[in-house]
Amino acid sequence: MPENSTAAVAGFFLPELPRLLPYAYHPQAAQIEIASNGWVRRFLAESFATEADLLFFLRQRNGIYGPLTVPHADRQRAQDIADWYQYVTVIDSSVSDCSTLGGSAEGAVKVFTQILADFGTGMPTDGEFPYGRAGQDLWRRISPGLSQAQIGRFTASLESFLNGCTVEISAKLRDRTPDYESCMAVRLDSFGCDFIELMTEYGAEVDMTELIPELAEVHLHCRRQMTIFNDLLSWRKERAQDDKMTVVRVLTEVEGLGLQTTVDRLCVLVEEHERAYIAARERLLTGPLGSRPDVRRYLSGLDYLMGGSQEFEYLTPRYFGDGAAWDGSTSGWVDLNAAVTRFRSRP
Repeated sequence: MPENSTAAVAGFFLPELPRLLPYAYHPQAAQIEIASNGWVRRFLAESFATEADLLFFLRQRNGIYGPLTVPHADRQRAQDIADWYQYVTVIDSSVSDCSTLGGSAEGAVKVFTQILADFGTGMPTDGEFPYGRAGQDLWRRISPGLSQAQIGRFTASLESFLNGCTVEISAKLRDRTPDYESCMAVRLDSFGCDFIELMTEYGAEVDMTELIPELAEVHLHCRRQMTIFNDLLSWRKERAQDDKMTVVRVLTEVEGLGLQTTVDRLCVLVEEHERAYIAARERLLTGPLGSRPDVRRYLSGLDYLMGGSQEFEYLTPRYFGDGAAWDGSTSGWVDLNAAVTRFRSRP
């Protein structure tokens, strides 16, 4: 077996990253997370094959992602955002599961077409469609808080996310791992970068549509930092599910790097993109746009989005095993084979 084979190693060491951006929990984070879990049970329970599968998902604490990424939002908007992220994470989980959406790209496209219809792109689905009532409830709550321009962007962002998911399914079924930039292009879609930025606007109650060209560099580094870090922390799950569209697999299988070398290189990229994001943000704040309160609120929102997203990925059992309980550590050895792991001081 080759030395750099991902199957030949038992784990990797995650270095301490600088964490230059702030993070905070919404003052009502616990209440929002509990309510969001209840919303999943009410609206999405039929998306799970069994009660055990539903409980497995709820134990991942996906409901805390919203309160961590919009910690200063109005309570109702924070709740809407928490439920939205639960919704797309249910879809993402199904994409990785060959017994559900991940079993057929063509079948997934049919489901995705129905999903889009519930967000204002066609005739809404009926109550029998597993994702239907959830999508319609989200759209009823979120769309009044968006401008017409943002509604158009929302639809396009959801379509990009679903297209990225379709490409990921196809790559897995065909056993094809792409090159780095091809992988990154797909991941920026399947990670939901467009709607993540839009939900940050929704949480801050601003509309940045007219300024998207001016925000291009800030968004570039924000997206890449978040996506690369997610691929690092989710590697245990992605490896176990044999998902192909992850930069860790690209560097180990396509470029032939050892796993630890890959992790070290990606950690360097996370820091480089984080610092480049901060520099680009400061250029905006010290330029003509920096005098606009809406721009300043949005950029502050992006700071907390990035910092909060990283906090979530350290704490979620989604990546460390069902039953994992975070002890606050942000560096250490990660066991790839244990059912449940945590950051350890030694392998």
